[in-house]
Amino acid sequence: MRETRMPMIGHIRLGLLCVAWMAALIQVTTGTDLIELVNLGVIAFIAFVILTLSRLRHDSVLILLLLVVVGWALLDHFPDGDEWATGGRYVLIFTALLPTMALVRATASMMPSVHRTQDALAQLPASASSGGLHLAANIFGGIINTGALAILSAAIPKDADDQRRQLAAEAALRGMVTAAAWSPFFVAFAIGQGFVGKANSWIAIGIGGVTAILFAAISLPLLNRSFSGGQLRLALICLKPVLMRLLLVLGAVLGSALLFDFTALSAVVVVMPVLVLVQFIRYPAQIKPIIEDTSGSMRNIADDILIISMAMLIGYFATRTGAFTALVTSLYDGVIPGWFALIMTPLGMMLASVVGVHPVISSTAFLAVFSGGHADVHPALLMQAHLIGWGAGTMSSVASLSVITGANLFRVRSRDLVLGPNLWTALAYAVVGGVALCLVNMVI
Repeated sequence: MRETRMPMIGHIRLGLLCVAWMAALIQVTTGTDLIELVNLGVIAFIAFVILTLSRLRHDSVLILLLLVVVGWALLDHFPDGDEWATGGRYVLIFTALLPTMALVRATASMMPSVHRTQDALAQLPASASSGGLHLAANIFGGIINTGALAILSAAIPKDADDQRRQLAAEAALRGMVTAAAWSPFFVAFAIGQGFVGKANSWIAIGIGGVTAILFAAISLPLLNRSFSGGQLRLALICLKPVLMRLLLVLGAVLGSALLFDFTALSAVVVVMPVLVLVQFIRYPAQIKPIIEDTSGSMRNIADDILIISMAMLIGYFATRTGAFTALVTSLYDGVIPGWFALIMTPLGMMLASVVGVHPVISSTAFLAVFSGGHADVHPALLMQAHLIGWGAGTMSSVASLSVITGANLFRVRSRDLVLGPNLWTALAYAVVGGVALCLVNMVI
């Protein structure tokens, strides 16, 4: 009886998550015109949470408990019914982000242009493959996040030795996580936008593009002494099939945000399904495998959905009640120096991740303390510091989903992936990135 009940609950959870996803789309496109349907989506999400609690991983339970402690420390009262309702509608958009990204990953894995890039990367000589994988992971990771690791691991020759797999895994991980600096498709961007606002978030994306270019320009020759301009050209040629599609996706997201006054997160969850629909029209045979792949992914991302929703719910309640202002006032009398905020945010997130603290927790804490005029820092620069910290943190933690995924796909050990060049690279990325942002903050 129990065996037949478990699959049925899984189907119910998937259906409830789909209802919440559709309700989020309705809320983005219609505002409060169809509030009853939006509230139905909130109810569906609550039911999804209830059915998911008993299935959470142990590490996810620990993260959620830590978030509850953070919320208890910040809030001066338990939210009433109206506050829970408005908070539920606020986090509904975040429940749509991860299913949207699952759909995008499934679609990208079927695209012929992606397969051509895979084949080209597989033909690269060993001396050039690390640079090619870094650049490809940064581009793919900017759109499909950890899905980039699955695509790129398939480009490694089956007879590759352990050293080549290790170098490939390290390069792909560096490229993928540092895409968080410029991509609106990461959870990190969604969290940061809630603290610094829409306009500053878009400015941060522009700054992040410069960050990613500088990081690649410095790290590629330092970590691969044989890397040359010729190898860089080979790597860029491999990426040619997907570059125009990347620009099309980013242009569509940015254009819809400007045209319809969407936030970046709203633009992503609305535009990406439309682009997937275009792919369905072009390749009808791909519809079934993409939907099956997406539904399978949605069954496995419940933990992440609950974590980001809890973090954003706590942030929402705390900002509405003025809890952050009271906290900062109790810790520091006056405006916090900008240099401290810009260095402490990425460095603190990175060091916290090393000891197993999820970036959702550390980023929520740092953004809460330093945003809202509490620190003498431009909000866009604080947002970029947070995005750098997210990349550095997910690069350097054995508990990071990116590290675990990369280790499994490239068949290397997680601790070897973290406790090698990437650990010191993450530390340098956080420190140098923070210092560079301090210099910019001083100039402006």
